[in-house]
Amino acid sequence: MPSFRLFRVIGIDVKVHYSLFIVLLILVWIFYIQELPYGFRGTEYALSLSIVASVSLFISVFLHELGHSIVSKKLGYNVKEIILFIFGGVAVLEEQPRGMKELFVSITGPLVSFAIAAIFYFLSFSDNSVLSNFSAVFFRINLIIALFNLIPAFPLDGGRVLRGLLSRYFPPDRATSIASETGKALAIFMGIFGLFYNLWLTIIAIFIYLGAGEEEKMSKLETLLDKLKAGDIMTSDVKAVHPGITVGELMELAFKSKHLGYPVVENGELVGMITIHDVAGKPENVAIRDLMSRNLVTVTPDIPAMDVFRLMNETGIGRIPVVEGKNLVGIITKTDLIRLMQIQEVLRVGRK
Repeated sequence: MPSFRLFRVIGIDVKVHYSLFIVLLILVWIFYIQELPYGFRGTEYALSLSIVASVSLFISVFLHELGHSIVSKKLGYNVKEIILFIFGGVAVLEEQPRGMKELFVSITGPLVSFAIAAIFYFLSFSDNSVLSNFSAVFFRINLIIALFNLIPAFPLDGGRVLRGLLSRYFPPDRATSIASETGKALAIFMGIFGLFYNLWLTIIAIFIYLGAGEEEKMSKLETLLDKLKAGDIMTSDVKAVHPGITVGELMELAFKSKHLGYPVVENGELVGMITIHDVAGKPENVAIRDLMSRNLVTVTPDIPAMDVFRLMNETGIGRIPVVEGKNLVGIITKTDLIRLMQIQEVLRVGRK
């Protein structure tokens, strides 16, 4: 996600996605044309209040995500970063909490939004008309954020709260399935209702429906990989190449084997990785040792399979060599993980 870092707080990088600047302009315009209590049209300093409200809204979103992050860290989960972007914000955790811990982490964000709403509710009774007008709008916006996030549907906080509650009575995969199906049902109802009342509801419903489906897929993958190691899912019969082969020879091999990337092995040791993207447009007589990547990301056979999946997501790497010492013993690709999920789904259907 293309973004830049604003600052660092309690060991967490706070980043801003470039899309934020687009949505800030849109929010200023919306606040400016809406009348009280959802905008400042016709009030004193309407434009200034609209700008302040738009920036303050994302400060509120940051505090919402910071609440999630603080509780996550208290429970032992590492928070990599908070990203503010066009749909609000997200706290990026290395590992998602499960069970009642997920409930505690998820409920914190809406509670922070409720607290902000309460503060500005009392400020809305101020004798200062500017502060009163601003607070009357801002408390309502934060109240809406809190209530919206409590909708029991993924990827909203309410969906995770529901799964946390269900985890007390059902296994993790079953809890996720129930929470996901509940979210999809609510999304369908919201989408149909939005067609007759407000199209924004339909757009939000599509976002919720897709998010619920993705969360269910992720849960199935976590359940599948939970008890497996890298050695269990790796491909042992690896097509490796020597650093002395040329670009032309590599392209010929790629057409025959249909692989996009290859480990580079010399004297039994892994020395690099080469992909067809690395050699595209290069002279055919150039040796791949001059083009291969030497900055390798590798894993050992005993590392948990779920950690390999997270590593792929964090680095964007599609294939990771498995090594013992410096010796190549296998490789894991995203295709391997997709096939595992497909096999699991076929077996699951077959047991019904």
